Amino acid sequence: MSSLLNFVLYEIGWLACMAGVSAGYPQLGVGSALFLLIVHLLLHRRPRRQLLLMTVSAATGLLVDSLLIMVGILRFPHAGPLPYLPPLWMTVLWAQFAMTFPGCLRWMYHRPAITATLTFVSVPFIFLSGQRMGVVSLPPSPIVALGLLGLTWAVAVPLLANCVRACHRRAVVRVCAHCCSWCDRH
Repeated sequence: MSSLLNFVLYEIGWLACMAGVSAGYPQLGVGSALFLLIVHLLLHRRPRRQLLLMTVSAATGLLVDSLLIMVGILRFPHAGPLPYLPPLWMTVLWAQFAMTFPGCLRWMYHRPAITATLTFVSVPFIFLSGQRMGVVSLPPSPIVALGLLGLTWAVAVPLLANCVRACHRRAVVRVCAHCCSWCDRH
């Protein structure tokens, strides 16, 4: 899959979630994003590996966002039935974010410092736009909250990128070992 298509699928899913939640129909956004995740899996060369990565990313997001909710940095006006868990659409966005690692965000693998810096700077703007759309609430004085959001993501994103790289490296090692054993036999 091309990096451009990868980026477009992610952006459409993100916009669908934001628009669905802000219009009062979060299930519409979740359904759209899940559909795009399925499309991504169908188009990917290694769908099982992608599914694992999406699961790890969604679990990471669930943990990170739950902690941010518990300490009062995030509040979701359209939250689910459990007050300290993020809404489903937010966890789906984390899964969807994972699909960008082997595609348009592949450059992150070997540049953790640049990844952390860009994440630290960009994430506050993403959450500010989410607040303007009415899908997330930040504390009345959001400067510290935005800094902590940036810092949290600046740690989580490079760790996820490293997880993807390690997963890819292990797969390459397995393929090389298989090929070498085949060459030795023939």
